[in-house]
Amino acid sequence: MRTEKAISAAGPISNLTMRTINNLIMRKLNDYPISVNIMNIKEMKIPFLQSLLLLTLLILTGGDPLTAGGTSSVQPPAKGIDHVRVLWMENPSSEAVISWSTREEGKKHRVYYDTEPRGGEPDDYAKRQKTFRDGKFTTVDEDVSWTVPTYYHHVYLDKLKPATPYYLVIESDDAVSREFHFVTAPEKDEPLAILHGGDSRIGAQSGPSGGLDPYDHNDRQKMNLRMATLLEDHPGIIALAHGGDYCLRAELRFMDRWLTDFELTTTKEGRLLPIIPTRGNHDKGVGFEEIFAWPDLKTDYYYTTKLSEEIALITLNTELSIGGDQRDWLEKNLDALRRNNRWVFTQYHQPAYTSVKNPQRSASQLTYWVPLFEKYNVDLVCESDDHALKRTLPIRNGAPDLENGIVYIGDGGLGVPQRTPDPSRWWLQKPGFAKSAHHVFMLQFNQKEMRGRAFGMDGEVLDDFRLTPKAVMVHD
Repeated sequence: MRTEKAISAAGPISNLTMRTINNLIMRKLNDYPISVNIMNIKEMKIPFLQSLLLLTLLILTGGDPLTAGGTSSVQPPAKGIDHVRVLWMENPSSEAVISWSTREEGKKHRVYYDTEPRGGEPDDYAKRQKTFRDGKFTTVDEDVSWTVPTYYHHVYLDKLKPATPYYLVIESDDAVSREFHFVTAPEKDEPLAILHGGDSRIGAQSGPSGGLDPYDHNDRQKMNLRMATLLEDHPGIIALAHGGDYCLRAELRFMDRWLTDFELTTTKEGRLLPIIPTRGNHDKGVGFEEIFAWPDLKTDYYYTTKLSEEIALITLNTELSIGGDQRDWLEKNLDALRRNNRWVFTQYHQPAYTSVKNPQRSASQLTYWVPLFEKYNVDLVCESDDHALKRTLPIRNGAPDLENGIVYIGDGGLGVPQRTPDPSRWWLQKPGFAKSAHHVFMLQFNQKEMRGRAFGMDGEVLDDFRLTPKAVMVHD
């Protein structure tokens, strides 16, 4: 075991080491047929208890918990390379942004990539690309006691081949990461699946004595592990459409933890789960833009993602004016997309049909967006923010319409504490439903139907439904 990472009797282990150990324990225990309520390591103030916990991890890993013998998807940063992720926006069959963090600014940052695995030696990869943006994460005073200075790096890859695995390593100065890979979206009409879920932040009263402890998030870690398992079990999954509210606030002490926890979605073989991001009401700070950077962004995080020749996902931004420019953009894009796509569905943060919060909060969505969803026969609407599991009955013209209505699913279960929904609301009546449960949806598309399943934290199926495509436009 590397001595510089060993626990010293001189004092408590560092925040960075604690979070690495915590993540590794979550991953290792997930591989064992036992049920354990993981204690948050940050709350363990006594060095003896920290040492005991590390000894337990040594037994589980059979070696150095900070190298994990290659059996965990969460490995320590390679000399400071951390938070490796893939961002998708408009054309995931041909372009992507690869992002990561370092604890030092550095001078040379690039990605080496190829369509074949090359074992991690940079010079063996066919292509390389420099960063288009580097910078220091913005900080506020409250970040100082929880984090160290952290730098973001973003590389834009284009002219990629559709439906193709891309293998990559990241270089920051003299540090080189392990080999990762992701799979581009198909360009042709092929079956595929995506995950959808939102609200992976901590609760408003989380942590010791109700404090806002950014390290208190075992439920998010468990849901990330669940997504990694789904990705391993269902290799047709190509991305996670995240419905927003990644952190309590878009500030480094929370974002750093979210980024570290998101590494748990990487499979044991190094497959990365691309993110299609939505902006939530807790994501208004500049940190959101520092995490999800894209060159020459055309709009304020509302855009269309072409998942295949016949599948389009529209991401909207409820943190802007819902009418005006965004509403006009939505109608223009729905008009074009509905003519040429078998499946058109949407995601955004604050719901039109709430499961928990006051329905009056949805007046703008119901006024400006829902009539367009119905006019252009959107196939499915994905929402978040209310912190409960829901699927509405099919809705049209503000009433149940079991034959021609639109189904709305949600409402954010990727780790945030779950609330109790109001089952008396008419849109939650059978065949709709709502319950309090952490969850992630897997949406599987083919030419004839879309199958949606909501998976709970332990892998249980909480909902299972099927939809047929609404391929013909409806104009009033």
